Amino acid sequence: MAVICAAVSYDIYQFVSMPGEYLVVEGEERTLNLRLPFSIVATSENEGILKLNGTSITTEGTSVSSRHPLLIQTTAIGNTEIEFRLFGIIPLKKMTVSVISPSKVIPGGHSIGVKLLTQGVLIVAVADVTAIDGKSYNPSAQAGLSVGDSIIGINNIKIRDADHVLELLSNCKGEEITVEIKRDNKVLLRHVKPVKSQEDGKYRIGAWVRDKTAGVGTLSFYYPDTGAFGALGHAVTDVDTGLMLSVEEGEILESRIASIQKGEKSRPGEIRGIFFEEENKLGYIEKNTEFGIYGVLSKNLENAYYSEPISVALHHQVKEGPAYVLTTIDKKIERYSIEIQKVSNQYYPEPKSMVIKVTDDRLLESTGGIVQGMSGSPIIQAGRLAGIVTHVFVNDPTRGYGIFAEWMIQNAQADSGDSTTKVDKTE
Repeated sequence: MAVICAAVSYDIYQFVSMPGEYLVVEGEERTLNLRLPFSIVATSENEGILKLNGTSITTEGTSVSSRHPLLIQTTAIGNTEIEFRLFGIIPLKKMTVSVISPSKVIPGGHSIGVKLLTQGVLIVAVADVTAIDGKSYNPSAQAGLSVGDSIIGINNIKIRDADHVLELLSNCKGEEITVEIKRDNKVLLRHVKPVKSQEDGKYRIGAWVRDKTAGVGTLSFYYPDTGAFGALGHAVTDVDTGLMLSVEEGEILESRIASIQKGEKSRPGEIRGIFFEEENKLGYIEKNTEFGIYGVLSKNLENAYYSEPISVALHHQVKEGPAYVLTTIDKKIERYSIEIQKVSNQYYPEPKSMVIKVTDDRLLESTGGIVQGMSGSPIIQAGRLAGIVTHVFVNDPTRGYGIFAEWMIQNAQADSGDSTTKVDKTE
C-alpha cells in the first residue's frame, strides 16, 4: 500500500510540476507524457481553441482520461487557461496555452566582423601608482572601483573613450573627482583622488580601461521585412575579465576569411577574418545579451540556400538526430551535416540547449569540427531553424553546444531598452 501511495504521489507531483505556460504552433499536436491512475476534469476559459485527447475543452468542464498521455490538439490561434481538477473537485493545476503562428526568419551563416564600443570605458585591471613622492597608491581600489565596472562619467561629464578619461584626469589637477560607474545594471557614484605619477608626471587613478572590442562571428538569422537580426548565440565578453560588455553602440561588417587554425583536443581552433571598419557595413548592433547580439541590418543580404523565410522550431520540436549547420569557412555559406546528440528539457531560456556533433567529413577536414568564429551558425532540422551553434567542447572539437533558436527569437523581439534605473550615491 505504501508503495502504491508513493507512486501516486509522485505522479501527482509530476503533474503539478508541469510548466504554467505552453506555446503550441497552430495545427500542431503536442503530447504531455503524464499519467495519473484516476480521472481529471479540464475546463477552459476560451472554448474552440484546444482539444484534449480529441475532445473539445469547455467552460463547464470536460472529463479527460489521464491513464494515457495527454494529447493537445490546436483548433484556432489564441490563448486559453486550462484548469485541471481531480475528480472534478480538487484543483491540481492551472496552465496557460498559447496557440501561435510560427515565427519565420531567413537563416544566416554569413561570416561577420563584430565591432563594439562599450558604454563608457570598462575597468579591466586596477594597479598601484607610484606617485612623485615615491610612495605607492591605489586610488581606484581605495574608492571602491572594481574590475568589471564601467566608468560612464567623471564630474558629470559623459565618457567617450579611454583618451577622454586621460584628458579629464589631466584637467582635474589632482583635485578629488566624482566618478560615475555602472555595475550590475546599477549606477553608482564614487569619489576618487588622482595622484601624480612618478613615471610620466600625469594624473592617474590606478585603473586600466578598455573602450572597444572587435572579433569575428556568424550571423544567425534575420527578418527580411524589418532587417532585425540576431548573431553569435552568446554574449560578447571582455577578453580579460570574461564579463559581458555593456554596449554603447556597435556594428556588424562583412568579413573575409583569412585563415583557419584547426581545432585539436585541448586546443580550440579559430577562424581568422579580415574586415574594414569603414567599408561594407552590414548593420548596427543595438544590444548585447547572454543569448547573442541583436540589431538592424543596413543592407539587403542573401542566402543561397534560403530565398524565403523558414519557421523557427519551438524547443519541444527539436529532436535528437540528424541536422545540418550553415556556416562560412571559405568564400561562401555552405551546408554541413551534424547530429543533435542531446536535447535539454528547458522551459525557459538557458544557454546550453543541445549537444551537437559534426559528422561532415569536409568540415572535419577543414576545421577539425567547431571552431571560434562559427558561433552563431544556424542549425536546421526538419526544414526549421532549430538552434544556433554557441560553444565547442575543449576536449573534443567535433562536439559542442547549441542554443534553441526559440530563445534567441524571444530576445530579438524583447524590448532593447536599458534596464538601469537606480542610482546609488553611496560614498
